[in-house]
Amino acid sequence: MAPLNAISDVEEVKEEESKPPQAASGEPPHEALIERFSHEVFRYDCLDRRLKRHHITGIAFSGAVGIGLFQTSGQIIAMGGPVGALIAFVFAGLVIFSVMRSLAEMVSVRPVKGAIMDYPDVFVDEALGFAVGTMYW
Repeated sequence: MAPLNAISDVEEVKEEESKPPQAASGEPPHEALIERFSHEVFRYDCLDRRLKRHHITGIAFSGAVGIGLFQTSGQIIAMGGPVGALIAFVFAGLVIFSVMRSLAEMVSVRPVKGAIMDYPDVFVDEALGFAVGTMYW
């Protein structure tokens, strides 16, 4: 068991740490205010060593996606060889690039709220807009 005076020394150190730093006599008042404000803002700036549920879910999700990518890449290389895999990845990249360019064009022409349901409705068909809205809901 620690002696009583050791505990009070720790409490004094904690109290000293919690006090905002005092302004030097030659410091302008606005710098002293900034110093006090930054001390208040960053007083509890420390690393929290606990994982919450959403952290663990994110780690599990990224692990599952990563394993799926490695496994799928291995299967593609086994079926098509290295050149076939390269052609497949280039083709998939071009499709994704085309879709993103198309979305960028639609956003620049028609910047609206609720674009997920509006773009299929306006640019393709009303039924597709309804289906996308239902699936999104």
